Amino acid sequence: MSENIFVWYWIIYSMVFVYWWMLFYQDRSTPNNHLISWAILLITPLLWPIVLPISSWELSRKALNNVLI
Repeated sequence: MSENIFVWYWIIYSMVFVYWWMLFYQDRSTPNNHLISWAILLITPLLWPIVLPISSWELSRKALNNVLI
C-alpha cells in the first residue's frame, strides 16, 4: 500500500514538474539561467499536495473575478 502512495506521489511530482518547466521555459520575463528560479522549480513540485490546491484556488478566484467584471 505504501509503495503505491510513493509511486503516485512521484508520478504526480513528475507531471507537475514537466508542466511548470514548460511554463518556466516559455516565460520571457525571467532569464533561464537564474539560479533561484531553478531552485524554486525543483523544490515546489515536491510540495504539490500543498501547492496545487492553493494554485487552483487562486486561478478559480481570478477567473471568477474576471467573469464578474
